Amino acid sequence: MSNKSKYIRKDFESTGSRSDTSANIYWSMLSSLAWKSLTAQQQLLYLYCKAQLYGQRNRPREHGKDCFYMNQAKWRDEFGLYKKGNENGFYRDMEALISKGFIKCVECGATTRTKSVYRYSSEWQRYGSEDFCVPSTDMTLSMRRKTLQNACR
Repeated sequence: MSNKSKYIRKDFESTGSRSDTSANIYWSMLSSLAWKSLTAQQQLLYLYCKAQLYGQRNRPREHGKDCFYMNQAKWRDEFGLYKKGNENGFYRDMEALISKGFIKCVECGATTRTKSVYRYSSEWQRYGSEDFCVPSTDMTLSMRRKTLQNACR
């Protein structure tokens, strides 16, 4: 028998809606070199990505349970993170999350005009160390075209 009791949300955490989900961010991530190297907007983008982990109904399951979509309809219209005409801001910030080891690009939709599929990554824990690198397979097509300092095969 388990003595685990269900976590009860505090009133300052949620409206109490049954469909509400959380996005756990641990102190080890918040105090990491990788997290501190992100801009406030990049951190906010990660929080919205993370909130989808348990709340997203249409997940790209063929790529694994830790995958999610982040397309223009979400980051612009649903979340209000970037204004129309600031698409480059989203791409720049997502590339920063990838290059710091927080996110991997599993499937880049640029060439097929489909949704890109992303996966959460734990590589941020090695950010700043000699053995940290971002494989080209984890990058977006745009990132692969550029020369990245921490790219590896």
